[in-house]
Amino acid sequence: MKYLLLWALIGLSVTAYAQTPEATNTMPRQWDASWISPVTNTPYAYGVYLFRKQFSLLNYSGPFIIHLSADNYYRLYVNGRFAGMGPARSDPANWYYETMDISPYLKYGDNSLAIEVINYGPGRPQGQFTKGTALLVQGHRSREAAIINTGSTPWRVTEDEAFNLLPVKPGARFYGAFPGDSVVAQYHPWGWEQTAYKDSSWEKAITVAPPVPQGSSGGNGRLLAPRPFGPLLQERQNFSRLASQQGAAADTNFLKGTGALTIPAKRKVSLLLDAGQPTTGFPEMLISGGLDAAIHITYKAIADGNATVKDIVRPDGGNRRRVSASGYRSFRYVQLDIETGKAPLILHDYFNVYTQYGLSDKSTFAANARADSLWNNSKRITLLGAQDNLYNDPFQEQLQYIQDAQIQGLALAFFSGDHQLWRNALLQTDQSRVPEGLVRARYPSDDRQVTVTAALSWVGAVQDYLLYKSDKALARQVYPGIKSILDWVDRYPDASTGLPGYMPYKDSLPLCPLTAQYLYALRQAALIAGYCDKPGDSLSWSRNADKLREVLYQQCYDADKGWYAETPGGKSYSRYTNAMLVLAQAVPPRQVKSIMQRLLKEASSPQESWREKYYIFKAMQETGVTATFPAELQALPPLQEQQYQSACAVSNIFLLGIMAGIQSTSYGFKTVLIAPDPGEAPHVKAAMAHPDGGLLEVDLAFKNNRVTGNVKLPFGITGKFRWRNKEITLHGGPQEISL
Repeated sequence: MKYLLLWALIGLSVTAYAQTPEATNTMPRQWDASWISPVTNTPYAYGVYLFRKQFSLLNYSGPFIIHLSADNYYRLYVNGRFAGMGPARSDPANWYYETMDISPYLKYGDNSLAIEVINYGPGRPQGQFTKGTALLVQGHRSREAAIINTGSTPWRVTEDEAFNLLPVKPGARFYGAFPGDSVVAQYHPWGWEQTAYKDSSWEKAITVAPPVPQGSSGGNGRLLAPRPFGPLLQERQNFSRLASQQGAAADTNFLKGTGALTIPAKRKVSLLLDAGQPTTGFPEMLISGGLDAAIHITYKAIADGNATVKDIVRPDGGNRRRVSASGYRSFRYVQLDIETGKAPLILHDYFNVYTQYGLSDKSTFAANARADSLWNNSKRITLLGAQDNLYNDPFQEQLQYIQDAQIQGLALAFFSGDHQLWRNALLQTDQSRVPEGLVRARYPSDDRQVTVTAALSWVGAVQDYLLYKSDKALARQVYPGIKSILDWVDRYPDASTGLPGYMPYKDSLPLCPLTAQYLYALRQAALIAGYCDKPGDSLSWSRNADKLREVLYQQCYDADKGWYAETPGGKSYSRYTNAMLVLAQAVPPRQVKSIMQRLLKEASSPQESWREKYYIFKAMQETGVTATFPAELQALPPLQEQQYQSACAVSNIFLLGIMAGIQSTSYGFKTVLIAPDPGEAPHVKAAMAHPDGGLLEVDLAFKNNRVTGNVKLPFGITGKFRWRNKEITLHGGPQEISL
């Protein structure tokens, strides 16, 4: 919780930092700034620190480009205006810095940079690394560097003693997101970010370390890398309604920010505000008066549910104090419990500053009421996880799991054509590698969660990405990591079966599904090897997969059941295992259809995860044996209870990939197959963003086992349209369909 001037956000949508064409050149011409820190701080302890730099500009024109980063987190104000925040979450070996042009905020004469740096100390989010409190600001050119560089020009700093950590109480469920805030407003230096503020009593910041670019041998510090994706967007988001209130008479004008709510002295008030849908961002309030009052802020996913993170604000009696959460808050409902003392409190405004990576949504889908509702609700939830990483659970964890990021990244690319967050997740997973050669299940994360399952899934995630976006540079960069994972599994055969056996970091998967994952990874890796001009590896991995499938068929195929068992000679079965074996080409071609038909008749197990459903749906798509509208999609929890992004992303992928039938058949989506399964819908209209620009569009009507309508591909893209075992060739541009 902290002071945050967001004047530009009122009714507007803005980026979290400004960019010009020149600012996209993200490498500084020379690193001659230094990391700075307060003299008196304890490097790894909790603290909020305010840095200021005053300077004069005379006869200056053109862009004013700076590069900046901090540990843990910063907010930048230029002449009192909010200009950016960061850095994007990464790790010490790849510590991101932002590049921005701040010239729109500057003026002739006196100017100031004011930067708030927060170190969450032992309460920091699970995904946040630290090397101690520090700030780095570097001018892009010598003229900017001479004015604002940290270390070589004087900066002043003070600790903001208004703030304290409000730890999250341990619960039954793991919590890895931001802690709560406790603020005593009378200790805050109000107006500190304004140019006219007098900071002469503040101490001078000290130099603590030189900057070291990523790829250098730089001791034990942070190795700097440019932020590899675009900025976050922020916009004001009003609460939609008052779900309940006690002791007050708030109305719709208060919700709109056009009517203040006055709470008399010696009064207790409780307001339950409903955002109307799950959301994330930085809730903000504007208050006056209220000396000795206490405002307790509780964030909830559901109205009557338990809360995890809370904030407390104790006003100082001042006029129009603006206070905001320091870290992401994810919620649908916010409960304000206010108790005033001897003075009344005026609550002028309370709203959320919705924050999300800057995607331009180009996708559409329309079929019938049920599918349309699923599309819209699922898309809304999927987008919540698009922040500076791909968060699968913005409510409790705010961590990037590669198995979920694979699904989220694909859905977001389908929406927007923007693959940068997805690419970043793949590379950060590669950077998470442990000495044994495997990757971590979640990263960035200040822990060591490693499973063979996650490592093998990462191989498939790379292949999924390449099918969407042809990216040989990424493929070659991660190729050694793919080899190390496959070599790891190959070192641990089971002596009695020849299948992958017991190994370190093996999770609870039985033998057959583990082998299915390995087989699928071998097939995917063989394709990637061919793409990377490594024919020897491609042939070797394909042969290994062919050998294993024969052993697996002998050990695990149940001829009476017509399905693969989970263990050799076992009597337990799963849809996921059989779907994976179909994808891995481990099932004899003559049996694929029967196995898929049996799979579709089986009810999904309560233990079947959405990660597993993704592969089940993928097997449907690749074989053409599809379900019209799976029961699990019909039974998704109500929107306000749905917290996991991957479940919703799977839904969007199903609707575009199976109902509308759009799928890539070559790297970079250069060729496509459109094979719709509309189910009961008489009409399907959809648009998916292509990675090279433009849209893949279908507008199809279905009647009496016939399909008519139009398909439109970007020019240069070709493919096939399939319906009831009939095919026609597709070309770039619009094309009529009648089959």
